[in-house]
Amino acid sequence: LPQTRSEVGIPIAIGNLVLGALDVQSTSPGAFGPDTIVMLELIASQIAVAIQNVGLVQSTQVDLQDLQRLQRSSREIASSRTRDEALTALEQALQDSPYSGLVISLDDAQLRLAGKLAENPSDSSPETVRARTAVRVLQQRLDELKRSLILGPVVAETESPTLPLPLSQFARQLGYQAIAFLPILSAEKLVGVVTLGAKARTLNTAAIQPYANLADLAGIALDRIAESTTKDRQLAERQALTSINLTSAESSADFGAFFSQLHAEIQRNIGDYAFLVALYDKTTKAITIPYMYEEGRVQHVEAFPLGEGLTSILIRTGKPLLLAENAEQKAAELGAKTQGRPARSWMGAPMMVQGEPVGALIVQDLDREGVFSQEDLNFFVALANQVAAVIHNTRLLEESRTRTLQLETAAEIARDVSGSLNLDELLAKSVGFIRERFDFYHAGIFLLDATGEYAVIREATGEAGAQMKRVGHKLAVGSKSIVGYVAGQGEPLVVNDTAKDATYFANPLLPGTRSEAAMPLKVGERIVGVMDVQSSHPYAFTADSLRTLRILSDQLGVAVVNSELFAETQEHLSQHRLLHHITTSAASGTTLEEALESAVTGLQVTLGGDRVAIMLMDAERKTLEVRAAAGYSEDIMHLRVPLGSGVTGWAATHHRPLRVDNVAEDPRYIQASANTSSELAIPLLYRNEVLGVLNVESEQNAAYTQDDEEMLGTLGGSLAAIIANARLLEQIRAQAERERAIYEITSKIRRSTNIETILATTASELTKAMGARQ
Repeated sequence: LPQTRSEVGIPIAIGNLVLGALDVQSTSPGAFGPDTIVMLELIASQIAVAIQNVGLVQSTQVDLQDLQRLQRSSREIASSRTRDEALTALEQALQDSPYSGLVISLDDAQLRLAGKLAENPSDSSPETVRARTAVRVLQQRLDELKRSLILGPVVAETESPTLPLPLSQFARQLGYQAIAFLPILSAEKLVGVVTLGAKARTLNTAAIQPYANLADLAGIALDRIAESTTKDRQLAERQALTSINLTSAESSADFGAFFSQLHAEIQRNIGDYAFLVALYDKTTKAITIPYMYEEGRVQHVEAFPLGEGLTSILIRTGKPLLLAENAEQKAAELGAKTQGRPARSWMGAPMMVQGEPVGALIVQDLDREGVFSQEDLNFFVALANQVAAVIHNTRLLEESRTRTLQLETAAEIARDVSGSLNLDELLAKSVGFIRERFDFYHAGIFLLDATGEYAVIREATGEAGAQMKRVGHKLAVGSKSIVGYVAGQGEPLVVNDTAKDATYFANPLLPGTRSEAAMPLKVGERIVGVMDVQSSHPYAFTADSLRTLRILSDQLGVAVVNSELFAETQEHLSQHRLLHHITTSAASGTTLEEALESAVTGLQVTLGGDRVAIMLMDAERKTLEVRAAAGYSEDIMHLRVPLGSGVTGWAATHHRPLRVDNVAEDPRYIQASANTSSELAIPLLYRNEVLGVLNVESEQNAAYTQDDEEMLGTLGGSLAAIIANARLLEQIRAQAERERAIYEITSKIRRSTNIETILATTASELTKAMGARQ
């Protein structure tokens, strides 16, 4: 306009709202006087009214066109059943609007695109990429975003200095000239943002108000959905707890069925994750995992000691633990040592009964973070408390049953101990009971040998036990083996995990042994043997089982000693019978020679064929003469031994027996027969007078023991009494009668089956035999 000489500008405004400007130019200078300006101002006011009217008409037309669509969107948002449905319905309403719209959700301090964009993460179109980049910009200034939107919607030009920096950066990233941020509030917290952008127009409050209403409606719908979800979750959790109660009542001690049902409830309420049940034994301080679900299969983990893993921390502290993010780092900060692949998300709840841990429940995800929430943990804790009660009650019931069975076993063995004198039968029955009723892998009984140097297998279970018995398996007393240690120390020893015990000596016949316990068989301070019990599971020995095994070992120790005493009694009784028979036969002889011949013949049979001679004193000649012999040549009858000479002469002179284990090494020996290796001479004393000597010889070295010496000494006394004179005949008969009485009393005692009858019979028979009043 090169001819312009004068110009006037008049604002087109209504009140303080400026809608534009009226510009008038003239080719003449000074063309606009006051009247002209007033006229132009009037025209500008009329134009402003006209523009406003046109805008209202257009706005009314837009509202009428969008009313049905917005109402439909409102109904879809209000009727949404899930959070994703509500946000998707809101996004759909934006797609039909004249603006560029996005719905952004805020979950756990993380901004994410919602709706269709969230459903298709593979979408790599330029618009989607720009939108994701813009969201990351907001994420970096999340706190400032929250402060900006907490009071309501923000509507501004992109370059407006009043627009907060992160919001303007977001708008520029998407190429908007103007932008509106509409907050989605749920429970008075920012849970999402609706953005409306315009690339070639401005935005005002009136234009964005319908969408602000939709954002508010979405917040209300999310409140309703959250409340409904909470109620549904609470109902599902209550149903799960009720189901666990019913399952516990039905499955009783069947932990397998119970844990399967428990796992199903956790999958239904929390999700399908790796899951395990850990049980804790306070007495052994060991953890067992009877149920572990991982990678689609269920398995069992053997017992292991309380350690430094997360499971041990749960049990040791008795507090629940949730590691939703940076699980490996947080576990390390707690001092936990991780074995195998670490979890990305981990949640555990201890099972407590009266303040004491009985185990723990654990779920974990090896691939994803943030999969467990505080609500999950709350439900998990409630479930753990209920499961703890079930496990505790089931354990009490099982322990009661086991204790009853073990006590019954102890009682049966005790009855056998008191009523049976067959040690082999008793031990075989005992190890069988222990293995079957205690559910152990192997049981065996070792007895110490006569020298006390070795513990020798006497009875054991299974083929391994039979093979050890065949080869005479033995262990040195005091050796590094469990049996050797117990045999030497006389104290119980338990190895809970043989795989981790450096001193454990493995038996190749029993490769499945994982734990072992040995109990001494003791009577007083005397150790007679060892009871060895083995299990195929580590930490298999509870306090109750060890207590019962100790009782059984004490009873078996008594049984072994009783068997020894019985054998000794039987041997002594047999000897007394033979002595009684020999004495009786000798006493019944009509002549002294008959009596002596009867004595040597019976004694030779008793000694198993050894040579026997009775030599009588010739006081005048001071010699010993052979008057009766068995096993020698006939020349023996001519033998004369001066007093003080030979073994027999020494015994007669010193008035005491003489036992020679090897005659070749004793210069006093006088050979009466070839091949003699050992000799025993017993003086025949009557009232301190030597009447003669009873002499026995054997072809074996050290053939005679102290018991033999005592037995022959008794016989020597009887023979001396027979030989002495007729005056002693009645005394000899009385001796025989006493022997008979002893035999009868012993027989009655042997027929008794318990200690009370034994004592009563002994007291009664002694009272009668002795003629005593008390």
